[in-house]
Formats: sequence, structure tokens, C-alpha cells
Amino acid sequence: MPHIVRADSVLATTAAELLARHSADSGLCPTCGWPAPCPAARHADLVLAAAPVPAAEPSRAAA
Repeated sequence: MPHIVRADSVLATTAAELLARHSADSGLCPTCGWPAPCPAARHADLVLAAAPVPAAEPSRAAA
């Protein structure tokens, strides 16, 4: 399957940083206060789903 977002692009790295800030196991997002997973985390996860997983990162953090 071809990927539409490069793993080393600014878009993918920004989405990964955003997902890290908006990740919560349960309850409320620690950054924005929305129920987890918040819209920001869900959208960042969609961007990362369109990018190949870098070799150094075997799995993405669940949101």
C-alpha cells in the first residue's frame, strides 16, 4: 500500500508530537480537557496512519 504522508515529513513529525501531548489512558485529555481520546489526538492518529512506521518506532502510541 502506498503511503500518502512521508514518515520524515513535517506533517508526520508534528502529528506525532501533537499525539504525544494529547494522549491519555482514560478520562480527560491532559492538554485540552476533552474526553479522551480528544479530537486533536484522533486527527493526529489519522495522519500517522497514512504514514509508514519508521524503523526505529515499531508501534504507535494508542490514543
